[in-house]
Amino acid sequence: MKLLSPAGNLTSLKCAVFNGADEVYLGINQFNARNNIDGFTLDNLEQAVDFCHIYGVKVNLAINILFSNDELPVALNTVKKAYNFGVDYFIVQDLGLASLIHKHLPNAVLHASTQMAIHNLEGVRAIIPFGFKRVVLARETPLEEIKRIKNECDIEIEYFVHGALCVSFSGNCYLSSYLNDASGNRGRCKQLCRLPYAFQKDGTTLKEGYLLSAKDFDMREQLSALKDAGVDVLKIEGRARRPFYVATATKEYKKALEGLSTDSTALNLAFNRGFSAGYFNGNHDIISNVQNHVGVKIGKVLQVNNKKNYKEVLFTSNRPLSAKSTFKTFTGEKENAVLTAYDLKKLDGNKYVLTTTAGVKVGDEIRLIVDAKLEEQTLSIVKKVNIPLTLTLKKGEPMLCQFTVNNLNYSVLGDITQKAVKAPLGENEVINCFKKSEYFNCDLTVNMDKDLFVVKKQLNEFRRKVFSSIESALTKVYKRNADFNEDIVKKFICDLVSNPAVEPLSDFVVVEKISDIPPLTCKTVIYSPFTYEKEDILSVKSVCEKTGKKFALSLPNFALDKDVKALKNLCESLNLTVVVNNYYALNFKCDKIVGGYLNVYNEVTAHQLNAPYLTAELSGEGEINLPYMTLRHCPYKNHLGASCDKCPHQEGFELKMQSGKVLKIKRIKISSCTFYLTD
Repeated sequence: MKLLSPAGNLTSLKCAVFNGADEVYLGINQFNARNNIDGFTLDNLEQAVDFCHIYGVKVNLAINILFSNDELPVALNTVKKAYNFGVDYFIVQDLGLASLIHKHLPNAVLHASTQMAIHNLEGVRAIIPFGFKRVVLARETPLEEIKRIKNECDIEIEYFVHGALCVSFSGNCYLSSYLNDASGNRGRCKQLCRLPYAFQKDGTTLKEGYLLSAKDFDMREQLSALKDAGVDVLKIEGRARRPFYVATATKEYKKALEGLSTDSTALNLAFNRGFSAGYFNGNHDIISNVQNHVGVKIGKVLQVNNKKNYKEVLFTSNRPLSAKSTFKTFTGEKENAVLTAYDLKKLDGNKYVLTTTAGVKVGDEIRLIVDAKLEEQTLSIVKKVNIPLTLTLKKGEPMLCQFTVNNLNYSVLGDITQKAVKAPLGENEVINCFKKSEYFNCDLTVNMDKDLFVVKKQLNEFRRKVFSSIESALTKVYKRNADFNEDIVKKFICDLVSNPAVEPLSDFVVVEKISDIPPLTCKTVIYSPFTYEKEDILSVKSVCEKTGKKFALSLPNFALDKDVKALKNLCESLNLTVVVNNYYALNFKCDKIVGGYLNVYNEVTAHQLNAPYLTAELSGEGEINLPYMTLRHCPYKNHLGASCDKCPHQEGFELKMQSGKVLKIKRIKISSCTFYLTD
């Protein structure tokens, strides 16, 4: 298995490479799902790509948001430039962009973003015709589905193993979009899941806290199972996190892949909200009780001395500490204060003292968040590429350097050497000169006359020329010169906008039971049931037909193997019109298909689906009544300690935001439960 690490900036990129990443993924500022960070631009992308290729590391460009019609030509042109720079792979969510890349840059390798919510074999089969060579499976994909995909499809599988665990089903969270006009599918998520909520039943509060704040992934103990299942690439989440996190997570997972013991404390210190194996074996406990990094517990506050303008805090620590480190104090499970110890002093034994103006109490638990000395040591690690060089220096002849890269032999010539008049050039001087390289450790073989002389400036210029030639040899193989007619692309999109092949679904209503069907006329009733039972569906369909309304069945956006088979049989046997909310149902042979949760954001995507559509991201003429969020964990298990055999589910459960906004909890049950937060 290969290790794929995040890179939010050039420092993090180097940390990933120096600590063992086989691949990295990064984004262009305006066109990726992490556009709230100072990432890469087209101005420095080529430099980053060349750096990675010098070290033999592949580059994934995440261009994984939804694009408007106007943005598509710019996005495609960005992909072309990045492709010509040498980017190896492109992570894409937008089906319209994927189809344009596949047509106009056919040799560009596409990876299906986790935002496409692919989580089963049928979903993979549906996207392969669009040119995808790798699928980044949704975090919710269980082990058996991974095996089924690998056994049946010739596609690479990428799976998240460490980092942030989104509480909502990948690509299907619209909470930030609906409430803040900041779409996660456009890279603008406001992280509303990290806010406090109240868990209520009929308005009575049962629990309060960070009830949608998910723990972090830690899959080190599952790597063997992932390998056996056929996973090709292990992905570490974290383009928005600090370089220390990138370095540490990469280092520890590289060790795990090599069968070495790993350092759990280091990973906890890098970043954690508590760790979980996620949904790997089902609907497990994934909810944290915190919203941010909690570091590692080191001791307790023993004494607080109130001075005139500050407090002197005496505390214990079970590990050595260094100045400029950062701490958090907790009273119970509640975060109390953040302390940066610029004036940290060690006392006797395991006691330390620092000063602060923050509110700290005796007995508070103290946790280390940033170990300044460890971070400095970690970020100072540099790896260089070993390369054999043969230098030949003969009197009256040009300096000659020979090396081999990718089985090709290269020769570099320098200035002509001179006969030494006084002090001849020594071999050690040459060796020391060629040690001055940012990227290379040279295994140097020197063949030189003993009585020659080279001006120091000429030797330095020769060294720079040699290293520049090596860099070029290592990177030029990735350079390309692809092109396409941009006017043709723009005309194609313009024609689709002017004369769309399909239209958004209009004049419809979404209902959950027969009694919700409005008496007034509307063209289409979309039935979104709690369970998918044949007789119930036929009853609702019959009522619609009797009142002159069209009927469509909304399919769940998450379905396991047995669910897909049952739903396919149901829909095809009844010849229903179905709302497809995930790619697995795209090839159902039904009466009609309507695109749902497929995030249609432009006419090219609509053209590829060739079906009427509704979307949570763009409003049609009808009311878009899709859920704010899809949950694959069980809120009753997490917040009430419930079990499946004593499930308390009924109408009336809800989550309430501090703003007063109430999110009702809806459950759909097939072979397992999926929960939705709705109005």
